Amino acid sequence: MANSQGRVYRFGSPATLALYNSAGNLVVTLYTSPDMESYDLTHEADTEEVRNSSGEVVGHITYNNRLTLTVNFIPAGANAADALKAMASPDANGTCVITGAPAVQCGPYEDAINAPGSPGTGPGGRWIYAGGASLKFTQTGKVTGTITLKRYAGMGTTITGGATTL
Repeated sequence: MANSQGRVYRFGSPATLALYNSAGNLVVTLYTSPDMESYDLTHEADTEEVRNSSGEVVGHITYNNRLTLTVNFIPAGANAADALKAMASPDANGTCVITGAPAVQCGPYEDAINAPGSPGTGPGGRWIYAGGASLKFTQTGKVTGTITLKRYAGMGTTITGGATTL
């Protein structure tokens, strides 16, 4: 474990994630969370500038507040079969529950990273997976993966399971 003399710094990327398909079922039963290598949290919003007849900005509108979390992980398990399971990703519109990360305020969320997935048990609903996961295989090193997740402020705690078939 890391320690520090002098100033105190955040170190490491602790968290556990569980991925669910668009029907709300775990992607893999007996799923073991992969080892988190890092995650990048970004607060985003769409914006519009309101200009007067001279072209000067006289107003600024923001909407569609959202968070994007890019998770970099190392698929791992107690054996080769479990490590292979940890490479799985959900189908598009799947969801993700993240627990155990430090509570960080970002955008509209007091605890932006953790998403327990049940109304009333945390700061928001599950993360949404829209597709685009990737795995990197190398000749001489470990397999690494990346998955990008999104949370929308307007959806609040409504993301709790399966997607609605239209």
